[in-house]
Amino acid sequence: MILKFMLEEKSKNKFFLSAFAGAVCNLAFAPFHWFFPILISIPIFYFLISVAKNRKETFWFGWFYGFGYFVAGIYWISISLLVDAKQFAWLIPFAATLIPAVLAIYFALFALSYKFLVDRFFVKQVYEKVLLFSSLWILFEILRSFLFTGFPWNLIGYIWCFNDNFLQISAIFGIWGLSLIAVLVGLIPVLFISYKNGEFVFNNHLYDKIFGTIIIFILASSFFYGLYRIDSSKLVVDSSKKLRLVQGNIKQSAKWNLEEKYRNFFKHIRLTNSKDLREVKAVIWSETAVPYAIDNNSELLNKLKLAVPEEGILITGALRLGYSSLGEVDEVWNSVFNIGDSGVLDYYDKHHLVPFGEYVPLQKYLPFISKITDGAMGFSEGEGVKTLKNNVFSFSPLLCYEVIFSDKIIDKNNRPDLLVNLTNDAWFGRSSGPYQHLDMAKVRSVEYGISLARVANTGITAFFNPLGQLVDKIELNDEGVIDVDFVNNIEPTVYSKFGFYPLFILLSFFGLFIVRNKLK
Repeated sequence: MILKFMLEEKSKNKFFLSAFAGAVCNLAFAPFHWFFPILISIPIFYFLISVAKNRKETFWFGWFYGFGYFVAGIYWISISLLVDAKQFAWLIPFAATLIPAVLAIYFALFALSYKFLVDRFFVKQVYEKVLLFSSLWILFEILRSFLFTGFPWNLIGYIWCFNDNFLQISAIFGIWGLSLIAVLVGLIPVLFISYKNGEFVFNNHLYDKIFGTIIIFILASSFFYGLYRIDSSKLVVDSSKKLRLVQGNIKQSAKWNLEEKYRNFFKHIRLTNSKDLREVKAVIWSETAVPYAIDNNSELLNKLKLAVPEEGILITGALRLGYSSLGEVDEVWNSVFNIGDSGVLDYYDKHHLVPFGEYVPLQKYLPFISKITDGAMGFSEGEGVKTLKNNVFSFSPLLCYEVIFSDKIIDKNNRPDLLVNLTNDAWFGRSSGPYQHLDMAKVRSVEYGISLARVANTGITAFFNPLGQLVDKIELNDEGVIDVDFVNNIEPTVYSKFGFYPLFILLSFFGLFIVRNKLK
């Protein structure tokens, strides 16, 4: 009754309902993983667009849905501004509303595109509308993932992270394949219930019921495919390459404190040696776990060797400096270092920087805004994905939120043995952010069929095998060390070899199906 009242033509609450529906959708993501909200959120959005009287109303229904979706989904960004509240607290109202307001435009344009195509091709059948709605949702998720540096956070496909079996389809279609199934399933109610002339009625159209049954079959098939893939995959565990993951659990406010830096550095060495170092071949620390620039500093390197296993390696995050011809620092990189007995073997510079976190876009036009990370100088951009090698294994380093970009994970010409994601989620407290970040890292291991070691300063250190199954983890805000056996790669996945092509073929088929029916 409430929904019916709010959908009425004269109701002034429809925009509020749209924002509420967008916000509710976030209950399906980590840390909640409640599936049923998408069966409420997405149908409400669908019905609102359906009753929109004109393009303007359609746009605002989409915008308000997106605004609610992102206000509830990325509120944790504001928490990072409290680390240095004196300098950045004034930005919280803007971060909490302006960023969601801009991102909501994707949903507004999605709604307009859907409405235009429904009218342009005279799409009347509900099952055809469901196909069109789902396909366009995915296309706009892809656009959001790439345009303006991209921000593929909380793609709807991540709702499936509560079950490893459902995730396996991403080995074929990537995260967007999971998104497609999520939207199709979310729209099942509209195939059985219609909103006509101000009333909700049961849909008696046979084709719609058949299509709803097909979606349920697709969902079940996805689950059983995952069950089969997990059961039939013969994972090879190599206990001779044991890894030690170290979570220092250092508060962000203390991380760069001049009085605390040295103590924090030695805390990592102490934790590394809290268990017999001879038991492992590789030690992995978090992003900027070394709070100094690893340069030609022999004293620092000698200290780091205390954490290097015999004939093994230490992988750690630290800063790297570039110098001008006058010997002055003119560039800073957020980097991953591959360190052996002889010193630095190789390094990787982060190439996908966080806007306003690690650099300020168009800073000459925004002189009153500084980046929220420490240091007066913005970070420089690295060259791109890179495979680092040592005498134990090769690995693809991913710093912080680089792991959320599904297409920029590995050098396909030099496939690594391991994905290593170093991060520092201490910025975001005990919010949903670190849990959602963990889910995104998990899906990367399934997409590429490569084990992933994720080491955080805090929140959340974990190791996933090539099927995305959790081997072990250290909880948020805990200090600790875990040792895990290395798990070898499985065969390259369809997604890792062909990328978007299988998904685009599927979406093209949907589009041709709709157009063909209309041309008839």
